[in-house]
Amino acid sequence: MKFPETADDIESEILISSDKSKELGDLRIRQLIKILPKVNSEIIVEGVIRIFEIGKSVESNSQDQEFAGKVLEDINPTSKKDLKEILQRVLKNWDKSVEQFPFWLRDNYGVNKLKETFADLELSDYEADKLKTIKWWLQIN
Repeated sequence: MKFPETADDIESEILISSDKSKELGDLRIRQLIKILPKVNSEIIVEGVIRIFEIGKSVESNSQDQEFAGKVLEDINPTSKKDLKEILQRVLKNWDKSVEQFPFWLRDNYGVNKLKETFADLELSDYEADKLKTIKWWLQIN
């Protein structure tokens, strides 16, 4: 495993960890998480967002996103990225069972900012359903 220096590196290391999970379990993602505190939070956040955004095949996408969620949960990286932009990028392909994403949003942006941004989004019915799930996870009306 190489030390991640860019968002591309983070994305790649999460995907490799997911691909190798059948033979290694979660060993590789745990190793990645141990070195991530030395990486700039914005780089981590961008790499993780890309995992939620890309939406590969159904079989691997869920595991990819679970590992990305584990990074958010264990590292809790801070970000100043535009919340609306993150949601627009992620909602289409985010796996609703990956609860770490909504909780990271809450921890990073706060409930008031979330509510304000949610009200400002223009979404497809599919994306609106995903947003409804985020609200459910966070118990936001």
